[in-house]
Amino acid sequence: MDPRVLQSVATDPRLRRFYALRGWTPAWTDDLARQFDRALGGAIHHGLDGAAFRPAAARDAASREAGLTLAALIYAEALSRGLVDPTKIFKLFTLERQFTDVAPGLSQALDRREIGAWLDGLAPRDAEYKALSAAYVALRSQIGRAGTSAIPEGGAILPGGQDYRVPLIAQRLYDLGHLTGPPMASQTLTAPISEALKRLQAENGMQPTGKVGNNTIGVLNAGPTDHARQLVMNLERRRWLRREAPATRIDVNTAAAFLTFYRDGAMDWAARTVVGSANRATPSLQSAFSQLVVNPPWNVPASIARAEILPRGAAYMRRQGMYVTGGRVVQRAGPNAALGLVKFDMQNPYAIYLHDTPSKSLFARAARHRSHGCVRVENAVEFARHLSEIYGASERFEEVLASGKTGVVPLTASIPVRLLYHTAFVDDQGTVVYRSDPYGWDITLATALGLDRPRSTLDREEATAEPDPTSPGP
Repeated sequence: MDPRVLQSVATDPRLRRFYALRGWTPAWTDDLARQFDRALGGAIHHGLDGAAFRPAAARDAASREAGLTLAALIYAEALSRGLVDPTKIFKLFTLERQFTDVAPGLSQALDRREIGAWLDGLAPRDAEYKALSAAYVALRSQIGRAGTSAIPEGGAILPGGQDYRVPLIAQRLYDLGHLTGPPMASQTLTAPISEALKRLQAENGMQPTGKVGNNTIGVLNAGPTDHARQLVMNLERRRWLRREAPATRIDVNTAAAFLTFYRDGAMDWAARTVVGSANRATPSLQSAFSQLVVNPPWNVPASIARAEILPRGAAYMRRQGMYVTGGRVVQRAGPNAALGLVKFDMQNPYAIYLHDTPSKSLFARAARHRSHGCVRVENAVEFARHLSEIYGASERFEEVLASGKTGVVPLTASIPVRLLYHTAFVDDQGTVVYRSDPYGWDITLATALGLDRPRSTLDREEATAEPDPTSPGP
């Protein structure tokens, strides 16, 4: 093929770079085109629509060549780093991402006649991604099958209340294994039904009220289509991430509000967390800490001071151990201070970090999106003690903690922290579980991916909750 002809149709910058790398020589044969078509048939394993990547019919050989290359580059980019750039749709996203230069890789794969194997190696290959992929494929096979009819939405049903939908709700709870014994035809929301609802709500990260609202109806009605859509978004989120996560790290799932500490690739510690409210979301960021601040004071951000501290007056501030210095509100260190007894001193410009809290009761809640954006850690002092033992600072930690005075405890290593938003994940039992969308980020991502708006599964009072009013902590 005359290079000038190929240059005339290769107008996309990605194409021009690809062909410049190979001296404007064609890359495709009929056999390679068939390999690519077969590879697109496997797009379903990634929650992608293979048909969307197939090139349009070409009018001549040069257009066919360019069309196949552009389609392969776009599909390779989708597998290697996602269809959507998260930094374009979210205000703050600093998680380490996967960046693969697909142009030279594609050229080499075509020359080796191994395009299928090359494409397959671009997507994540970890166990969780594979489990989510398998769950998605299984759900897709169920879509369209005859199933139970949807429970209608309507007014709230309180425990002891009556509603014509109660028998339908009871039957669905029975089908899901949350209600023992065959459901009765009564229209009363009895105590056993209410308790079954609480279990269902807790499993889905909702506050277990035992009452029925439209979002609880949404959970009861959730079927293969809803969960498949949720998996599409969570597979996409994992393609954004750098393939090799640090073997020793802390991951916080802000959608489900829990923390996991991995040491040398194995889970070493797990804890519940309290994370940002819907109105003050904990961002998706990555940073590290190499020291603990023990008995930390709290330098109250100006926005919180103006809105929640100063209007309450001097008497409130005295009770909270707060004072004003240099135009800023500061809370003295102590067991009742907002940061509790320890701060995991993450280094980032956004004042986001992990810390202890005096508000221990919030950890018992199923829905724990109640902070101003920072991450409160259950059993934080014990976790800090565990880290100080691992990283050579045990004696210093205990000394500063017992003194009651603020002190810094250096660790012998820097520990990366990733704040992730995963509404579908694999639990400790190896089961794929689904959680609510407290920040509405599934909706944001679904829109960017061109999907239908997903149904929310979060009770409205939780979705709109302000930070915990009893504790003005970060």
